[in-house]
Amino acid sequence: MHTFFLILLLGVAVLATPSLSAKYERSKPDESGYSPSTFTPPVYKPPIPYPPVYKHPKVEKPPVYKHPKVEKPPVYKPPKVEKPFPEHKPPTIPPPIHKPVPPYGHYPGHPPVENAEYYKPPNKRFPPPNSSN
Repeated sequence: MHTFFLILLLGVAVLATPSLSAKYERSKPDESGYSPSTFTPPVYKPPIPYPPVYKHPKVEKPPVYKHPKVEKPPVYKPPKVEKPFPEHKPPTIPPPIHKPVPPYGHYPGHPPVENAEYYKPPNKRFPPPNSSN
């Protein structure tokens, strides 16, 4: 469908163009060298005298009213009293929170292992009392 419209447009374009055999004829130039059809001498136009710009006269404004200053009594500040430094106390350490220890071999998210001794890693620094190492 698109090709049909393209062919139709091309046909219309070919019919609308003038024949290529007809050459463009220029008008012959005058003795001055310019062709009369394209060149017209510039016409002198005197500048237009514009009236001066109107400026409004300055209007004197009355001075801005300022309220008279009202003297306020000074703000009362209580006298400074030097406080003695507090006694130095050692920091208090809270008692340790007792957490129930899971049976050995119990990993978070897993049930306790029946044979926990089998999974116990060897402790070389503090061997268990019944080991023969």
